[in-house]
Amino acid sequence: MPVAAQHRSSLTELSATAADAMASAASALAQVDPDSVRLVDGRIDLQAVNALEAPFVQLVEAIDDLQAGVAQGRSPWLAALLRSRLDSLESDLVANGVRADNALLAVQVAPAMLGEDGVRRYFVAFTTPAESRGLGGFMGNYAELTIDQGRIEMSEFGRHTDLNLAGDPSTRRLTGLTEFVDHWGRFNFADQPGGTAGSSVWSNVTMAPDFPTVAQVISQLYPQSGGRPLDGVFMLDPRAIAALMSFTGPVAVEGIEQPLTAANAAQFIIRDQYLVEATDERIDLLDAIAEATVARLLSSTLPPPAELAETFAPLVAQNRLMAWSAHPDEQQLLSQVKMAGAFPALDGRDGIAVTVDNGGNNKVDAYLEMAVDYVVNSDVVNSDVDNSDVDNSDGAATSAVRTSTVTITLTNTAPSSGLPGYVIGNGFQLPLGTNRMWLSAYTALPMMAVQIDGQPAGMETGQVFGWNVSSRYIDVPPGATVTVTMTVEGVLDRPGVGSPVTRVQPLSTPAVYTLMGPPGNARGAEVTGPTATTTVGLASQ
Repeated sequence: MPVAAQHRSSLTELSATAADAMASAASALAQVDPDSVRLVDGRIDLQAVNALEAPFVQLVEAIDDLQAGVAQGRSPWLAALLRSRLDSLESDLVANGVRADNALLAVQVAPAMLGEDGVRRYFVAFTTPAESRGLGGFMGNYAELTIDQGRIEMSEFGRHTDLNLAGDPSTRRLTGLTEFVDHWGRFNFADQPGGTAGSSVWSNVTMAPDFPTVAQVISQLYPQSGGRPLDGVFMLDPRAIAALMSFTGPVAVEGIEQPLTAANAAQFIIRDQYLVEATDERIDLLDAIAEATVARLLSSTLPPPAELAETFAPLVAQNRLMAWSAHPDEQQLLSQVKMAGAFPALDGRDGIAVTVDNGGNNKVDAYLEMAVDYVVNSDVVNSDVDNSDVDNSDGAATSAVRTSTVTITLTNTAPSSGLPGYVIGNGFQLPLGTNRMWLSAYTALPMMAVQIDGQPAGMETGQVFGWNVSSRYIDVPPGATVTVTMTVEGVLDRPGVGSPVTRVQPLSTPAVYTLMGPPGNARGAEVTGPTATTTVGLASQ
């Protein structure tokens, strides 16, 4: 019987396939023991990690078989309700297939990352947004972790000033990072005779808002600063350190009245520790917090990987915890699990990202508030542009001239007195509490005009990471607000594909981005950062 026959055939085939696939998946999952790969007293059992590969291969194959069964069971004769159920099932299978693929890749590369084939060394950068840098915050402390046959040890620990003084500062040089050197070289990376790095290069090492770039800079500079060759780099900000304390328990540090916990550690690192008047004592506290946390971590029993992932996923999404590997297959895994912290690609779409770098050598960014409004004023289809090489299979317009306004509101809530000089002072004879920053606006479209508090102004322009970037120094007095308004205009190859690409810098107080469409399009959204990318905001044009 027509129609009924197609439904019977589809359901019969799908049921048979599903029964086999689910039995295989259940068998695979029964072989997975999460507790076997926990970090216990600084060691992970490599044999247990290797034992996970076979069941994850079986799980991936089961999901693939079920996806194939769903595809084979489709028919144009199926009722709308059944088609909808199949669509939902297929969507779930795709999502779980990605997770299974990532898990399989993780267990395949983890043994090497954990020193199965030889000693691995990783650099850990501890940053704080109290003194901002384009990536997030200033790197005050670092650690070197050595991993051999699953055993993790902290082989080095120190401050950025130790690295500035170590090695031969007069011969440090970056190679193969042309775009980075062209854009940031003057900030001590290549501004000395012969293109060598300056003596305080480690103070600015986190300026670029792209972690793979920053990690490569670190991996080159570290061996030239007294360290050993690296296999990878990690970065943690105060909120990531606080998250570690949720597993290690409270950390007692001499000189701090109350033990640091997951609830109070971030606040203490970002603000409260700067209330300690003596600079040397404050530095000792910083050292003690980071070192004690890592030491406690390596002597504890951590939860299974799934629980760790659930805790750290929001921090990874906010670029507060990032990782890079010098080994391509491992870097592929870090990219797939969104941990790489790369500056997003535009791929012909619109985009906006704003960063600030502390220019006053102080800790006043703990009191900075930033709002970014991005408003599309008009879109005009441009038929004169050759887009023959652009893939428009997604139905996007071939090209359009877009005019938009970027409004950056910077509010400095720092006091003008009552805090130590290294918090609210500066080296430019500016009033105490003034926030001097290097402001950079990354846009898909070129900048056409700028106003600061309603007055015409200028900005230095360039390109990096496939984006246009406009930068200048801005001074915001204590208790004041400065507004920077930019007009940007240009051609987009894919103007109607989703929302503008964003990357929100992880500041002490999260920035707020508001994205609005052109006149006649009421849809818009407020995006509270930090987040690497966002899928809300402008509706498709």
